[in-house]
Amino acid sequence: MTGTFISVGVGPGDPQLLTLAAVDTIKRCRVVALPASGAGDNAAARIAGALLEGKELLYCPAPMSRDRGQLQAVFAQNADLLAGYLERGENVAFLTLGDPTVYATPMYLHRILKERGYPTRIVPGVPSFCAAAAALDMPLCEGGEMLHVIPASYPDSQLALDYPGTKVLMKSGRSLQQIKKQLAARPQLRAQAVERCGMPGQALYEDLKQIDESASYFTVVIAKEESQ
Repeated sequence: MTGTFISVGVGPGDPQLLTLAAVDTIKRCRVVALPASGAGDNAAARIAGALLEGKELLYCPAPMSRDRGQLQAVFAQNADLLAGYLERGENVAFLTLGDPTVYATPMYLHRILKERGYPTRIVPGVPSFCAAAAALDMPLCEGGEMLHVIPASYPDSQLALDYPGTKVLMKSGRSLQQIKKQLAARPQLRAQAVERCGMPGQALYEDLKQIDESASYFTVVIAKEESQ
């Protein structure tokens, strides 16, 4: 029997937001994989904390690149590494921030391994934008309001700001200057932000003028119409 590749969401940063399902899955897996982006501190490992004691940890390269060819090559190599463990009957839990289904690294590996015929499973986690809204003590959407989740660093993100409803701009830190310009041109929108939600150094901003362009990559911006 082959092992199962399990994508595990560990939430946005606060270990208290780990779900019971995530904790149980990590405890049951001897092998745990983590993304290695070269950014230093591994946030997913910090959240899991003592749950990783005694585990075999696999650090899988996850380059911050949009070069499709480079990414495909790296993820294929990662899949080869993990497949070796799956072939031996080991279940492998791959930890990721937030929820695995929302702009998360393990989904690339999930797809490759599933296509190769290995069993796969997803353990959902608390998305960062839900935790950010809670930190700001505000609803994301009510009644018939729409919710748009936008990858902030992509060129088409400004187009989505004109959609009706609440706009969530994910991983906004590196794009704050452009985001501020886009929102300044839309005075009907009120934007707030949370930097490093649930992590050490969390900061709340009720006005984007309060946050500068050196903000963390882990910054979520929530924009709503003033009348909402």
